[in-house]
Amino acid sequence: MKITHKMIGSKRVYDVRGYLGKYTDINGNTKTKTYHHGGFSSSKAAKLAFDRAKVEFDHRKNNPAAIMDNPTFDEVYEVWLKTYKLGVKESTLNRVEGIFKHHITPSFGGMRINTITWQKCQEEALKWRESVKQFNKLAQYAALVFRTAQKMGVITNNPMKLVDVPKVSVDYSKDKAADNFWTAEQLATFLSVVDATDGHRTQPRYDRSALFYLLATTGMRKGEALALTWSDIDLKNGLVTINKTISRSIDNHQIISTPKTRNAYRTLSLDRSTVDRLKQYRKSLVVIPRAKDLIFTNKKGQIMSVMTPNHWLEALIGETDLPTITVHGLRHTFASIQVANNINVKALQMQMGHSDIKITLNIYAHLSQQELSAQVYDMSKILAQ
Repeated sequence: MKITHKMIGSKRVYDVRGYLGKYTDINGNTKTKTYHHGGFSSSKAAKLAFDRAKVEFDHRKNNPAAIMDNPTFDEVYEVWLKTYKLGVKESTLNRVEGIFKHHITPSFGGMRINTITWQKCQEEALKWRESVKQFNKLAQYAALVFRTAQKMGVITNNPMKLVDVPKVSVDYSKDKAADNFWTAEQLATFLSVVDATDGHRTQPRYDRSALFYLLATTGMRKGEALALTWSDIDLKNGLVTINKTISRSIDNHQIISTPKTRNAYRTLSLDRSTVDRLKQYRKSLVVIPRAKDLIFTNKKGQIMSVMTPNHWLEALIGETDLPTITVHGLRHTFASIQVANNINVKALQMQMGHSDIKITLNIYAHLSQQELSAQVYDMSKILAQ
């Protein structure tokens, strides 16, 4: 520690500077912290200020975030991310890091976080609205970083919380998701085409029929089906256990990971037709699979691309007059048929693996106009009385 003084007019003013110590920053780098302040009326006051700074540094040096001087948005983001990544799946972390990299960081990255105003946040939110479908999610994630800055004592108010995030008007008459399912008759037509084409391939493997029957008769997600191993299937008792799914790693490669929620872990019954297709497929394999082997793979025996079933479905629909749906539409189809046949909503939630029953009610209760008309009570019977 070194104390110096200078004369300002007739007053003597003291400065103090000194070494506080070393610490490890949030990236694991060793840094040195010093103290330099002036304007003290006496050397005693200057020394007291330095001693207080030293005590505070020693108290906070094991918390690198608390030592930051006037951090940038990026630096606070790294502090927030360090904790956030401990509680989410790798696929979720990869998606969120992508959101920051491509949208939020370009807006705020190098700015000192205490200089970012709500006006700046509002300006960026409006830009996001023009380029990102779910731009409100960007505002929510950015707000979490500002909240971390509040906890660090760097800012008092969260500027992103003052932003008016404009809503996007939705034309529900053009809602494609509402039409992304088939009737029971259309599904039966599709599965008959799958059977016919799989059996007449140059080298029949029956992988398409096994996969599409699984999706259509259980309502499981595509990622759940592609992550199944033979040990997950009980062909004798007609059961399938779902305990994993396909997700993306940090480097954007497909990986097998655990389901997102507790409800996604479930055991479902398989009907006889699906069991038969799985047996047929297993029998057609050149090498007898082991229990831990994936059921559906690419030609190299690796995880099948999530795009492959999309291509299969598109090609098969092209051989029919059926309306176009997505692979996820088979899940919609399963749910809609179940609802039309009066399945208990709670049972449907468990079958589908939904974390919240609202998802079951809001997304999968799609009925055709004919089914809806048939189930609504005829009011004329009351009015005629």
